[in-house]
Amino acid sequence: MVTDKLSHARALSRWFASAFGLAGALVISLAATLSAPAFAQTAPFASLIPNAQVVGSGLFRWWGFRVYEASLWSPNGRYQAGEPFALSLTYARALEGADIVDASLDQMRKLGLPVDRHPEWGPALSEVLVSVQSGDTLTGVYQPGEGAVFFFNERKTGEIDDRLAKAFFAIWLDPETSAPDLRQSLLGQSQ
Repeated sequence: MVTDKLSHARALSRWFASAFGLAGALVISLAATLSAPAFAQTAPFASLIPNAQVVGSGLFRWWGFRVYEASLWSPNGRYQAGEPFALSLTYARALEGADIVDASLDQMRKLGLPVDRHPEWGPALSEVLVSVQSGDTLTGVYQPGEGAVFFFNERKTGEIDDRLAKAFFAIWLDPETSAPDLRQSLLGQSQ
């Protein structure tokens, strides 16, 4: 996936910077950036978001442990609330689907969303958020007014309705998120 390529390119960039100075690091960084559009054309969400480009990406850590790298994709690489987008999470460790669902519901509650008034949200998320191993990617593609389609690597896992989709993606995109630095990175904003 693109996040693996970008992570690898970043590691190479650091190595090149130490071995060949800034010029070598810039060459590797440029190569990683140019490969993202090619990935977008073959991504499982390519037909749902034409001309998808990365808006931004960032790393999520929990107590210092790397959990996943997130990437936000949108048409032409510009995120607009209410427009289609895709959020991909490439995991750095194995996690059970039930744990991902529970953490998602907890984050929605922290945002003040009506999780407890929607007991159907847990089972709906359990259908689309499956267990992952290191290197696996879960991608949610938001389609305004319709909801979201989810993929595990290249395989479609299912769909959720619009109300749940808005609540789910708020975990990363709401201004009150518990990971504001990651939000800024995803939105391509300087920190």
